[in-house]
Parts: sequence; C-alpha cells; structure tokens
Amino acid sequence: MRTIQISIAGALLSSLAACMAPATSAVPQRDIAAASEALTGATVLDVDLFQPTVTIGEKCDEQKLPTTGDAMSARLAAAIAQADSYSKAENGVGLVILKDGKILHESYAGDAGAATPTDSYSMHKSVLALVYGIAIDEGIIGSLDDRAGQYISEWKDDPRGQITLRQLLHMESGLKLYSFSDPGGKSRELLLAADINAVALDYPLADGPGAEFRYNNVNSQIAGIALDRALQAKGYDSYAGYLEQKLWCPVGNDTARLWLDREGGAPHYYSGLFTNPHNWARIGELIRNQGLLQGKQIISAEWIKAMAEPAPTNPNYGLHVWRGSPYVAKRRYSQQNPLAVTHGAPYLAEDVLFFDGFGGQRVYVVPSSGLTIVRTGQVNFAYDDAKIVNLILNGLSR
Repeated sequence: MRTIQISIAGALLSSLAACMAPATSAVPQRDIAAASEALTGATVLDVDLFQPTVTIGEKCDEQKLPTTGDAMSARLAAAIAQADSYSKAENGVGLVILKDGKILHESYAGDAGAATPTDSYSMHKSVLALVYGIAIDEGIIGSLDDRAGQYISEWKDDPRGQITLRQLLHMESGLKLYSFSDPGGKSRELLLAADINAVALDYPLADGPGAEFRYNNVNSQIAGIALDRALQAKGYDSYAGYLEQKLWCPVGNDTARLWLDREGGAPHYYSGLFTNPHNWARIGELIRNQGLLQGKQIISAEWIKAMAEPAPTNPNYGLHVWRGSPYVAKRRYSQQNPLAVTHGAPYLAEDVLFFDGFGGQRVYVVPSSGLTIVRTGQVNFAYDDAKIVNLILNGLSR
C-alpha cells in the first residue's frame, strides 16, 4: 500500500497522463522517476522527505487550545471511546475532538503527539480557499467571477483564460484530468517536477468550463498561481508570507511547512502543508465561528458561507471544501476516477463540512453542535467518513 500514489498524492485522487512540459533554461530538469522512487514508502509521518520547504508561523503567538473542565456524560464518554478505537483500528495517528472550542479528547498512536506534524495531503486545498476569502475581502482579488486570464498573462488570450476563479475552486474548470498511474504523465509531473507551475499552465482543456465536476489537483495549482500573482502585484512577497500574516498567525497557530517544487520556487497549492493537529483544529474553529477567532474577524462570515454553498456540478462540494449533505454512500472524486470514499450512514447533522486529505486525513466542522474534529492517519481507503462524526453527535444527543 505504501506506493508513491498513496504517499504523496495529496492531490492525489485526481490527476492523470502525458509528457513532460519543457523546463525553462532557468529551471533545472528533474528526474521524475528518481524523485518518485525517493518518496516511495513514505508515511504520513515522513514529512522530512519532502524537500525543499518554507516554514511559516515561527513568529506567531500560539494560542493554546483550552481543555474542557465540564463533566462528561457516560453516553458521550462511551461515544468518544468508540470513536478513538475506530480511528486507531483504521490506522489512525491522531484524533482531537473539540466542543465549543475546548478539547474534549485527544489521543495519538505510537510516538506521535500534539506537536507532531503529519502530511495533510489535500487539506491544503481548503486552506487555499480560506486565503482566497481574505484576499477578496481585502480587494486583492476582485471577485470569484474574475477570469483566470486576468491574473495569468500566459492565458490572457487563451481559451483557458476564460475559466473563472469560482470554477477552479468548484473543481469544474474543464481542465483535463490525467492518470497518476502513468509514470511519465502530467499528474506525476505536477507533483514532482522542478517547475510545477509550468506543468500546470500546460494542461489543456478537456471540455468547457462549468460542464463537469472533476476533482483535479491542477485546479488548485492554477488558483494558487492566480492568487500569488495578484498578491505580488499588490506588493506582497509570496503566498507563504500572506498565509502566515493574514491567516496562520491570527488564528493562533504555531509552525508549519509548505512543500516547494525547488528552492525559492512554487508551493504545491493542492497539498504539502505539514503541521500538527492543534493547528488544524484552530483552522476548523475559524470555520465553525464564521471567520471570527481570537476576538478578530479574520475572514468575513460571508466568505465562510460562500465556501459552504454547493457547486453547480456537485452538491457535495463547495469552494475547496466538502459538504456532508446530501447523503451519498460512496463519494466519488470524478467520473473518471474509480476511487470512492465510504460514507456508511447519513451524517446526523445537515451542516457537516470537512477538509479531505488523501486516505483519511480530515478536519470535520459541525457548527450546529459546536464540534471540530481533527483526524489523521496512515493512508487507508477502508476508512468510513461518517463513523467518527456520527458517534460523537450521537454521544452529544440527549
């Protein structure tokens, strides 16, 4: 099970085949096969294998998560014990459960702990969406209905330049989906090439924007390119710096690392954000509290609401965040991708939102019940997405 497809595809579930985009003279070629081999067998704990990285949060003032002092009912205690057992049985590494912003439970496997960074895979996508909301609030991005070609000069007079930012975040850009199983294909290049932005900008259209939902890493990479260029046009140094200044530090997080394609290069906007469960919990709390945290309105409530609205082509997807309703027993990432995630039962709340990282990395938010749940684990597609959330919701019911 520990193949490169499983270990790094934070973006994982979606990409797929063709030839290597030519590198510019300023960017060295990279042996994709050798880079893939170097990461084969990596687990969610092997974050040091992903190099180079840039660190954010070193100057943040970490705000410790409080622990609840409230007495716990026998029903809730039993539900938490079941959830913990289930997570560990499915190769869980960490489980943190917050109620109304306070830790009800946390547990870890082996040598992992509250400060242990893990590979979050595609959970970075949801963070990218949050940063987009701040950039729109501040006027750096005009609107989600802006065209990609307004920010990406290479696409200004290209049909792909007509793709809207909204379509990128809704995973309905029309850009071609390539198979990760092709050793020389674009999906693998987008993960491992020395210039992943060049690879992303070379993706062709498969059909018209807005025609079909296709969970595709390239959508996030293009959205990230557009955002980074808008930031630089406004005098910001980088996406990483803006993320740290406007989101990471304000929510009270400590350090994280972003995986770059090369020294001084581009982040993997669709994956490669390595940090610990408490930091993910604070990000989840930001969503639960409608953008308000640490006494500050970090992101507008309107943006959080917009993130949760269903995409036209998939009612279970918002703006780079998944929706728990309507119920689907097998959640698919695209018509072309055979991979499906089990939801063994409908969620017991209608307002479940979650970040989805490859093979069982999750941040669940249930505003109606005051819940934020962070779950990390080794890649495992037997993991049932509804199990832990429903156990806790049932434990809270009277």
